[in-house]
Amino acid sequence: MIDKPGCDEIEPLLNGLLDGELDAAHTLKCEQHLSACAACADAYQKLIAQRNLIRAANLREAAPERLHRRVRHMLDRKNSATAFLRPLHRAAWPIAAALAAGLLVFALVPRGPDLGEQVAQSHVRSLMANHLLDVASADHNVKPWFAGHLDFAPPVYDLASQGYVLAGGRVDYLNARPVAAVVYRHNAHVINLFIWPERPADLAPVAPQVRDGYAVRHWTKLGMSCWAVSDLSAGELARFEEIVRRSKPV
Repeated sequence: MIDKPGCDEIEPLLNGLLDGELDAAHTLKCEQHLSACAACADAYQKLIAQRNLIRAANLREAAPERLHRRVRHMLDRKNSATAFLRPLHRAAWPIAAALAAGLLVFALVPRGPDLGEQVAQSHVRSLMANHLLDVASADHNVKPWFAGHLDFAPPVYDLASQGYVLAGGRVDYLNARPVAAVVYRHNAHVINLFIWPERPADLAPVAPQVRDGYAVRHWTKLGMSCWAVSDLSAGELARFEEIVRRSKPV
């Protein structure tokens, strides 16, 4: 029997989990512990709330255009990196101080991995033993199962006739909230389709990506943000997206 990690082991990892700095094994260990420990889950939610408050405070200050012009002028006068590192003229120190202050404020705002990286990491974790499915399509109807586990109803598509067999689904955690992960199989390949209600930021177009060797695609449909990730080729995953876009949910 494998011993479950204790709170004293998980607590030091929570900041790393929040910032996306843990490897896949430690991330999975933390997520499993948080799902079973209310105290640690509450502590993690407080960290998320603290991060969101810092971001909402909008601590970044836009530099005035005059400062932009002065900095550009300085850079234009430097012909090399060596020249740029020469002692600055006394009159340029206010510019350097302003730049340093801007960098300090920037460093105070926590920055985790972007969504493309997050979905790729979640895909990798899902391929570990006993983590791909919470519900198998052979055992239950996937859509009603999600209705009892999420505060939204993700669309589920029957794509078997197109060569993409619905394997099941699970609840995952992305973008600081629970999301639906609908799992399809295409021959020997697994496709994770992450779905959650779209937010304003989700409407911005995201170019197809390759993260850690996995193809990643994003689109919106029926008021939902959709992220697909798989070890399929980029072209094959694009075909999957096209099929989902023109299909009707079951």
